[in-house]
Amino acid sequence: MKSIVSLFVFLFLIEFSVFSQKEEDEFELRIKKKDFKTEQEEGLKEAWKSLRLAEVYFEEGIGTYPIARDHFLFAHQYNSENTILNYRIGICYLYTDDKYDALQYLRKAFNVAPDLHPKIEFHLGSAYHMVMDFDKAIEHYQSYRKKASSLGLINDVIKIDKLVKECKSGKELIENPLRVIISNMGDSINSNSDDYFSIFNKDGSSIYFTSRRSQGKKDVRNPYDNKFFEDIFYSELDMNGVWSKAVPLPGKINTSSNEALVGLASGGDKLYIYSGGKHGGDVVISEHHPTKDIWKSPKKMQKNLRSEQAEGSVFFNSTLDTLYYISANIEITKGGKDILYSTLDEGGKWNDPVSMGSLINTEYDEEGIFLTPLGNEMYFSSKGHNSMGGYDIFYTHRLEDGTWSDPENMGYPINTPDNDLFFSIPENGNYAYYSTIRNGGFGGKDIYKITFLGSEKELMLSIEDILIAGIPDTIKKGFYSLPETIAIDSFFYLTGKLIDNETGEGLFGKLEFIDIDKSTVAATAISADSGLYKVKFAEGKNYGVEVVVKDYLFYLDVVDMTKASADEPMVVDFRLDKIEVGTKVVLENIYFETSKSTLKTDSYEQLNQVIKFLENNETIRLEISGHTDNTGSLKVNTRISKERAKAVVDYIVSQGINSSRLESKGYAFTQPISPNDTEEGREKNRRVEFKVLSK
Repeated sequence: MKSIVSLFVFLFLIEFSVFSQKEEDEFELRIKKKDFKTEQEEGLKEAWKSLRLAEVYFEEGIGTYPIARDHFLFAHQYNSENTILNYRIGICYLYTDDKYDALQYLRKAFNVAPDLHPKIEFHLGSAYHMVMDFDKAIEHYQSYRKKASSLGLINDVIKIDKLVKECKSGKELIENPLRVIISNMGDSINSNSDDYFSIFNKDGSSIYFTSRRSQGKKDVRNPYDNKFFEDIFYSELDMNGVWSKAVPLPGKINTSSNEALVGLASGGDKLYIYSGGKHGGDVVISEHHPTKDIWKSPKKMQKNLRSEQAEGSVFFNSTLDTLYYISANIEITKGGKDILYSTLDEGGKWNDPVSMGSLINTEYDEEGIFLTPLGNEMYFSSKGHNSMGGYDIFYTHRLEDGTWSDPENMGYPINTPDNDLFFSIPENGNYAYYSTIRNGGFGGKDIYKITFLGSEKELMLSIEDILIAGIPDTIKKGFYSLPETIAIDSFFYLTGKLIDNETGEGLFGKLEFIDIDKSTVAATAISADSGLYKVKFAEGKNYGVEVVVKDYLFYLDVVDMTKASADEPMVVDFRLDKIEVGTKVVLENIYFETSKSTLKTDSYEQLNQVIKFLENNETIRLEISGHTDNTGSLKVNTRISKERAKAVVDYIVSQGINSSRLESKGYAFTQPISPNDTEEGREKNRRVEFKVLSK
């Protein structure tokens, strides 16, 4: 059995304890069947069964919150007004990935029952904090602080004061965003579990990192947080610049205990590994076997570098005579985990460690050390200083007298209100890498690449031009948008026509251009009767455009102005399809649980486009239809297709659309749009459509 303590638990156990299941049990916050049941009998049995399963996964811990959330969401389709259920879903989102969804459900629960749970307003403040609505976060934090103070909860009062300070720091930091592009390393590296602490070999051709992903039926979950135990993975870069699928590190590294990467000697021949066990975990060393190309069994670090408390991140200077590392050694640190350092003596032994001092270390935790090759610049993460939430990444440089400068926050959008950790720069120096949670990730913490504009540029992701059926609405306020700002002085003009796709006639309509970086409307244009429009921009960049023309399908597009010239206008026409009775549109990004009718939350962005379409065309009625491939019986596929269509309708109605404007039908495999004799064809046939019934 694996030892219990892991680096991840060591890092984040305090955060998780803010919301503990024991606290929930203490206040007996349970959903009773009589309160959950509605006037509608159909679907109650399945919803209640899913709800009970959700409670089991929820109580087991944060590691199974995603599973609990999916079951809660299935139950939510039956009864979307149950306050405890909305609160539960909000908590699941808050302590996993999507903070926007957390805000939606927590706010709904709070508005109905502000006293539902003693800490509901604390969690609501946390959700606002995470999406960077700092003023709202402070408002709810302060309200909870009054309650905590009146109840004598001194620790909570102290914590709230810290969080309010973080919000104020956040407000200042987002005023001057960095010119960077932050991109996910992709599914070759990242998984649907936590992936973190990436280190590259000398030439940047191999990456090593820690992952808590599932590796098979024998996986064991850590009882502290119910996530899988840690192992070290690696991936290699091929001749085409593509990373191979990450695999566990070969040799005698990954064992039945927790193994987390915390350092790599500059020569690349020694790995420093956090081994969970006694005293909160120790750092051990594994050497690379040059002929067998494997890593040897780890050995302990020198005794005076170890303590009764946990040790973590390790980094050497380029001459390998100074070692920096993280320790919670209570005899040296000033509180929590601090950065210590040790130097080699003349006999090649490490001297007793010394703290880097109160200028660098705070009363809160420090983590994730990185030094540039010359050893004059250090990056590290800290919960102290002017963090905007959790761990932020800070920078300090060595002064002429050998001391270090005041740490500076690396800034937004590298730093966010969530935990941002393990910043590193490979020796080639083109990019930086770190671990964080951002919208659109694969799940949990992912490893991201940072491109600093002004140095080597990264090609922007292509966005396919498509109608309502395919473009997700990704414009959200907060740190999730990819900043691509390139400041220029001249205006850029865009002109063109709105055109009926069938007749070629010009159309009168409205165009709104969205600054994707800022999630704000950058410009609005009204076309002439001929369809002609003209608009100007201060920057050459990507803009989202929403086109609304009465009696035409809602159109969402992206205009690439990065190659525009100030010398002459760029010309772009938008061709729209007229709404006709019988018009069908395939909804591309609708996802369900396997063999179930449970909508995945990834579907909401696409369905929100349907909702906008209905709001802009108030008399239209739609049929939502479910379709399958021909795998399985007609009876089973008919049932599944009907249930899935109904799930889509239920979601749309829950967002305020009158149910009289929608019908749901299940056609199983009776209306294929592609042959069922290939996987590609079957995939196309597994779809959800809408059809215009009347207008």
